[in-house]
Amino acid sequence: MESYNSEAKFDCLLFDMDDTLYPLSLGINLACRKNIQDYMVNKLGIEESLVPKMCLDLYKEYGTTMAGLKLLGYGFDYDEFHACVHGTLPYEKLKPDPVLRNLLLSLPQRKLIFTNSDRAHAARVLEKMGLEGCFEGIICFETLNPSAAGPAACDEAARVLCKPSLESMEAVVEIAKLDPKKTVFFDDSARNIASGKAAGFHTVIVGSSALVAGADVALESIHNIREALPDLWEPTAEQQAELRSAAMETPVLA
Repeated sequence: MESYNSEAKFDCLLFDMDDTLYPLSLGINLACRKNIQDYMVNKLGIEESLVPKMCLDLYKEYGTTMAGLKLLGYGFDYDEFHACVHGTLPYEKLKPDPVLRNLLLSLPQRKLIFTNSDRAHAARVLEKMGLEGCFEGIICFETLNPSAAGPAACDEAARVLCKPSLESMEAVVEIAKLDPKKTVFFDDSARNIASGKAAGFHTVIVGSSALVAGADVALESIHNIREALPDLWEPTAEQQAELRSAAMETPVLA
């Protein structure tokens, strides 16, 4: 675990969700990939032998396999896709995490989820982990792609805005009204971290003990936040001023 010492003060923490708030070892990622491949075969009629490589290539090229399928001209409903891909995930592997909940609630900064997944999946993950109420909001597929609803959502060759594009990072800054220099971005993906750094965020790679390109901090587990980033619990200059002001106004009892 690389520690990080900075004089900068942060006012927002931006968290990826899948494989960041819970470990990759749970296998939910693999189950999701299998569901995507099954959808490509059963719903889009793509030759089964071509699907594994195509799924991976599209993910690498376009950020998500779904984004790549849309740009290739496959017409499908986003909600149906998400329902098929996430509907049978082994959510039972996610357990309440009171340690993480207490960590998050003890942090004074704004806290937001930033995920490529849809809102329903994000809500279910947070519920299963007992993390409801820990985040100010969820920036997800629907947030980044507000036109992805109704009949037009089935249009072919539509562009999906998603990580790791720099445009998605800039969109989050605008949507949440962030100051990138005062924002810490947590993600398990090296390419997302690189884009986050390009957008001006302070970056934390999660699930790794080694730094990757663009990362300021490496955390083996999200539970190591306090050890690696103790300054997150230090009051900002504004908070310190408020404390001083409150202290001056407090009457001294003899």
